[in-house]
Amino acid sequence: MKPIESNSRLNRRLFWLLAAAAAVVMLLFNCLTPFVADDFTFAFSYRTGERLTGLWDVLQSQTYHYMTWSGRFLIKSLDQWFTIQPKLLFNVCNTLVYVGLALVVYLIAKGRRAPANPQLLLFIFLSFWMVSPVFGQTNLWMCGSFNYLWASFFCLAAALPFALQLHRPLRPRRWLAPVCFLAGLVGGWSSENTSAGLLVLMVLALCWQLFREKKAPLWMFTGLAGGLFGFALLILAPGNYQRQDAAPDPRGPVTILATRFLTALNMLWDYGLPLLVIFAVLFWLLWLQKPAPQALFLPLALFAAGLGANFAMGLSPVYYERSTHGVFVFLTAACAAALAELDRSRLHSVLGGAAAALALVACFQLVWAGYDIASFWMMHRTRAAEFVSLRDQGQTQVVSYSIECYTRWCAGYGLPDLRTSPEDWICSDMARYYGFESLVAGEAHTYPFPGRTNNALETGLPEES
Repeated sequence: MKPIESNSRLNRRLFWLLAAAAAVVMLLFNCLTPFVADDFTFAFSYRTGERLTGLWDVLQSQTYHYMTWSGRFLIKSLDQWFTIQPKLLFNVCNTLVYVGLALVVYLIAKGRRAPANPQLLLFIFLSFWMVSPVFGQTNLWMCGSFNYLWASFFCLAAALPFALQLHRPLRPRRWLAPVCFLAGLVGGWSSENTSAGLLVLMVLALCWQLFREKKAPLWMFTGLAGGLFGFALLILAPGNYQRQDAAPDPRGPVTILATRFLTALNMLWDYGLPLLVIFAVLFWLLWLQKPAPQALFLPLALFAAGLGANFAMGLSPVYYERSTHGVFVFLTAACAAALAELDRSRLHSVLGGAAAALALVACFQLVWAGYDIASFWMMHRTRAAEFVSLRDQGQTQVVSYSIECYTRWCAGYGLPDLRTSPEDWICSDMARYYGFESLVAGEAHTYPFPGRTNNALETGLPEES
């Protein structure tokens, strides 16, 4: 028994060492990420336009925002509240949520079985890091982190009891019903497409439970009810329909739906193909081993949740790359669930070699990302110091420069910075934040990055968040 116990202890240490290493890297990257784009906007009340000073201001701002723009009341309230706190608090909390999401996905895939499996956790972290088309926007940018990383965490946490029930029935607990309702409410009220994926998973898990056992525990019904209620609060927000009415689409409904479906399909093909291929291979290998039906059902249910989250974007006029976050989290969980059930004794060398190769690639990417993130932060810090100096000198109309980054791991990648027109929202909001009457860019500044160049200052209409 000693060799087995020793191996189990080693795996447990490697597991937590890997989680700690991911936390250290993410904390460093968060500390090196400045305010970007919408972060300047969220520092002010949507109701009054004044600088936020406390929780009551945030709640009033988001009540107005809920009625006029978006249903993400919980997520955006958190976002606005953190803009008035020390940035270090967000850095720590965001790091914990990132690592926490990986651990939740791990538990969904593996259940409560021992021993620890560091290889499975490594796969999850590698998927998060390598697949996302705009990692910085969804995991480091404050506004994007709340809307995507935190939303995914809330949804996957609400899905956790349902996944654990599929692994092995949970013991009856009185507190499970109200807790699952609350978790479902938060998850359902988080993000339009990720919350849709959560509902798909909840419904499938409940149907499977009823099909297998002819009954289901109360907490599964309350969890689904909470998810549906939260999703209704999200989708039926008056602000959603005011925005829709403000920008009508002249095309016919069939053309609109067909175009949006193809856009969602194209997004899955362009960025999710590696996960689709990995899932197909792992599920096929698992199928050949003829496991218990529930071992096949959980990966399929998670895969269906990912597809549901992806094609739910067919109801949105725009599908941003950052909206794939929840989709790829569900697909990562599906792959991890198949991998966890797979008998890897005959595939140990192949899977080990693949993991080592991917980890090596990730290390190279980590160096590129670190250089890009640190350089972007340093330039922002220098420019912010110049703004403070100009403001102290009494200048009110400032012409400065925009800052461009290079890699998808940087928070500023794909997001607007200062532009040439003071009428652009990003210019006016940054001017308001720093205390100027107007603030524009006359040129673009970059920093050396081997093998890459950037274009000059991009102008035009800003993207909505």
